[in-house]
Amino acid sequence: MIQKISLFLFVALSAHAYNLSEILDVTKRSHSANTIKELASSKIADEALVNSYEAPKLGLSSAHARTPVENGMEYGVSFSQNIAKPFAAEHKENASKYAIKAIEQKTQHELHILNLEVTSRYHNACVAKEMSSLAQLLFDEQNRRVGQLQSAYELGEISKQNLLFHKLDLAKLTQKLNFYKRSEIEKRSYLNESVDNLIIETLACDDLVGIKKDVKLGDIEEHGEMQEMASLQNATDALLYAQQTPLSSLGYDLMYHKELDTTRYTFGVSIPLDFVTSEQELHRKKYLSLSSALQEQKAAIYLQIQQKSYSRQLKIETLFNEYMLYKEEIVPMSLELKELSKLAQKSGEGTLMEHLDSSRSYTQNVLEMLEIKQKYYDELFELYKTADLSIGENCATID
Repeated sequence: MIQKISLFLFVALSAHAYNLSEILDVTKRSHSANTIKELASSKIADEALVNSYEAPKLGLSSAHARTPVENGMEYGVSFSQNIAKPFAAEHKENASKYAIKAIEQKTQHELHILNLEVTSRYHNACVAKEMSSLAQLLFDEQNRRVGQLQSAYELGEISKQNLLFHKLDLAKLTQKLNFYKRSEIEKRSYLNESVDNLIIETLACDDLVGIKKDVKLGDIEEHGEMQEMASLQNATDALLYAQQTPLSSLGYDLMYHKELDTTRYTFGVSIPLDFVTSEQELHRKKYLSLSSALQEQKAAIYLQIQQKSYSRQLKIETLFNEYMLYKEEIVPMSLELKELSKLAQKSGEGTLMEHLDSSRSYTQNVLEMLEIKQKYYDELFELYKTADLSIGENCATID
């Protein structure tokens, strides 16, 4: 039994604390990342078919023939092929090139969003860990102080009412401590879900993005989704131009046929009579409508990115102001009151209960500050996703 406990303690103490850089490096090889890449490869192969032609067909035939004067074998060999859009090779190549580029841009954007999601969950887990540790320190201190109050009550120095008040407060703190511990486990579990090829038990949390008020946005036209839409637009326009070529297809047949007493060479060409059907015109209308739809969708995405980014910028500014109010005023004043009450107790000018109250108030203010910090990171990385910013971009400080 002792050996098992020792082994457990050794494993717990030797658990590696992963930092963000290590986690993101592992994320590149995660199952989620590989799924995105493999699906993209499949789509790229599919799009490459647009630029391919139907393979030539080889035909072989043989027959036994008997005539009044001859008896023997006859045979034939033929080659045939149907070429779609024979005079639109350049347009088809451009359509394939831009469609593949759109897939690559979408893949890059999806991998970027995956990294941002992992980064966001890492920050959330780190703040939750900090809050849990702080709540534990507050509980340990208050539990010790309540023990001192119990002794004071038994000596008749304080009333039972005062003792019960602080015992009740300790019970509430126990509930709050359990809440923060559950939150820490939950946030770390979310992180493990994102990084599906690594089990993370301990976090370093020494590389969090610095908290700042202003996060500058980049050019919306450089946004991953906007670039993807531009490539799709170019691919659609190329397909539209391909529909405007003279022939929808061109076929040919080459045949060699050896009969008993005759050798034949045959060459044939098949040209579709496109003017007798509306198929080509319908294809043209299809790509015209698709091109217009892509333009409308691109405009809508542009406006959506602009509005959401602006809204999140305002939220970040508000949360920054709240956080700095706690960090620069509320928390320092609470700490000073805590230290003064401690000195007052030692000099006999203050009571243990006053010091206990000031300690609880200080820790509570720090916890409230950390809750704002967590909300700040939530909004920050949602802005990064919305505006397609890189991790740490426009955030020069590390907190």
